[in-house]
Amino acid sequence: MNRKRLETGWHSVRPLMIYLILFLTIRSVLYHLWDTLLFDASEESAGWILSGSGIAEILIIGLSAAGAAIPLLKEGRREILLLRAGSGHAWILKRKDRRFLMTILPFGTLCLCILLNLLLAGGDRAGQADIAAYAVPIGAAVYGVLTPFVEEMIYRGIVWRRLRKSFSPLEAAFVSSLFFGIAHAGFRQGVYAFVMGMVFAMSLELTRRFEVPFLLHCVCNLTVLYAAHSGFLEVLGSDMWIVFFAVSAAATFFFWIRRIIETNYKL
Repeated sequence: MNRKRLETGWHSVRPLMIYLILFLTIRSVLYHLWDTLLFDASEESAGWILSGSGIAEILIIGLSAAGAAIPLLKEGRREILLLRAGSGHAWILKRKDRRFLMTILPFGTLCLCILLNLLLAGGDRAGQADIAAYAVPIGAAVYGVLTPFVEEMIYRGIVWRRLRKSFSPLEAAFVSSLFFGIAHAGFRQGVYAFVMGMVFAMSLELTRRFEVPFLLHCVCNLTVLYAAHSGFLEVLGSDMWIVFFAVSAAATFFFWIRRIIETNYKL
């Protein structure tokens, strides 16, 4: 790897390191405060709100993500604006069928998201609904909007875009998605995050619009949250549904790949 690539790699990863260090630090402090509150609080105090409902975990993740992202907002905004400035040269604009392509993209992405959750969850699906009903709106705000925005700003808006200056589209997507997967502790979550990260990164590559991967990320997170809370993942766990989601996702991305090849877009 030449010196320019090494410099680009460090320039790309540095904001991510700052974010992860701050995120882990803030989360550790909040967990400590949470444990202290639960230990000292009586049933009449605020402790009952945090216990056994899932809302504490949601609030801690949301506050940690928001707090860790604050020092990087300026960098992220600059990178996103620079990306938008070059959106006039996006691959998608070369296609006359771009409206159809953009219509089927969320469908294929959502099918892939559900498929991965069904395949990777295994016997843990029943435990995914352990969240109080009144915690769902807060979960939707945190997991469905806040964390997708922060993660897309960090991993795609900053890391991917900077890597893209010296790396090919697939290389930049792979490296940024690899970091995205590693940050999601655990093998199953890591594999899921890596695969979806590749989809989000390539959607940004082909459209050059930050809102595309952001909205795809939001839809996936909200769908998984709803399906887990309602127990709908159990219904979708049959072989018939798995085949449906697999075929639908494969057909969608195969169609996109064929269109990319037609326009001689080099990945």
